[in-house]
Amino acid sequence: MGNVGHEAAFLLKGVITATRGRTVRCGKETIVKAKRLWWSVRLFFTGGGRRTDYAKRKNIYGSMGENVAIQSRIVPLYSELIRFHNNIVIARNVDFCTHDMIHSVLRKIPQNDFQFEEHIGCIEIMDNVFVGSNSVILYGTRIGPNAIIASGSVVVKDCEPNSVYAGVPAKKVGSFQEYVKKRITNERGALISTTTHNQALTKDEIERAWELFYKKHS
Repeated sequence: MGNVGHEAAFLLKGVITATRGRTVRCGKETIVKAKRLWWSVRLFFTGGGRRTDYAKRKNIYGSMGENVAIQSRIVPLYSELIRFHNNIVIARNVDFCTHDMIHSVLRKIPQNDFQFEEHIGCIEIMDNVFVGSNSVILYGTRIGPNAIIASGSVVVKDCEPNSVYAGVPAKKVGSFQEYVKKRITNERGALISTTTHNQALTKDEIERAWELFYKKHS
């Protein structure tokens, strides 16, 4: 099952869990959960730029600038605590953690008589930022402007402007300008595979990609 299939299964499970064939008690918490689930369902069946338009119209996030693309259809908890500026791409399965659940463990320790509370925090994504798939962004962090977060990174503190970050935890591994310069050189020299056909490769593009792959692995 692909990423989209996993998201569909998650949404379906949410619907089944929320109803279970019974009348649902509509307390404040239930209504909030239902709204978040409904947003996710709508985003799942909405394509491309229309997802951004829907998110803006419904004020799902704290704010959204221009040219923002969020691939995941699942709305994070406390999404109002996330702000997106301009020209941003968030790849699939990026997890925005706006809270923690440690308090639920601490409360159940017999020796503790303190009533621990749930911690929450904000996340801000500045202009010209790409966040790779399967990354985790913890609350209290700001990324960019002009920043790239490599796939699988865990961002636990601010990511400097004009930088490339990678790893667990994410650390600075290069500059934004160096990355752009290297990419231009590679594309002009036909050193990497490219396509101008969104999600529909031509025969020549496929053959060229395999040619470069085997050249690199020979």
